[in-house]
Amino acid sequence: MKRAAELRGLSDDHHRGLVQARRLQRAASGETDGLSETARAFLDFWQEETSAHFRREEEVLLPVLARYGGDLAREPLVEMLVQHARIRGLVMQLSDEVTDGDARPETLRGIGELLEAHIRLEERQVFPMIEETLSTDALGEVASRLAVAEAGAGAATGRQREGGEDEAASS
Repeated sequence: MKRAAELRGLSDDHHRGLVQARRLQRAASGETDGLSETARAFLDFWQEETSAHFRREEEVLLPVLARYGGDLAREPLVEMLVQHARIRGLVMQLSDEVTDGDARPETLRGIGELLEAHIRLEERQVFPMIEETLSTDALGEVASRLAVAEAGAGAATGRQREGGEDEAASS
């Protein structure tokens, strides 16, 4: 199915997320060397992309859907939010493990499997439901609000790098 142009940026993020999920799973199964390196690279990816991606879905996509009468209690949306929380919890665990110098394969596997399942849920169920529910004007609002959120995230990332703040603690 062709994705609505207004949601393509989020779908592009999903492609990069699938690549990371597979890397985590390969490292966890011993197919590649460098469990710690893979874990650190994923945590960087999380900070630079995925954490903000989750926020854009929660702070832009779902509120616009609600504004235009979408039913936020529908199962794919509830499951999406549950998975966001579970993934965040696993990322916290992985961060602690990396800090302690003991990244565990089970944690990498858990994140990789859940992230892959999560992306599949959004691409196969959540986004088609949103495309079906929202009018062209509402999808246009999603696009413009996502652009504003992305511009704000880019400015915040620049401030973080300049100021040396650690956003990991706040995500």
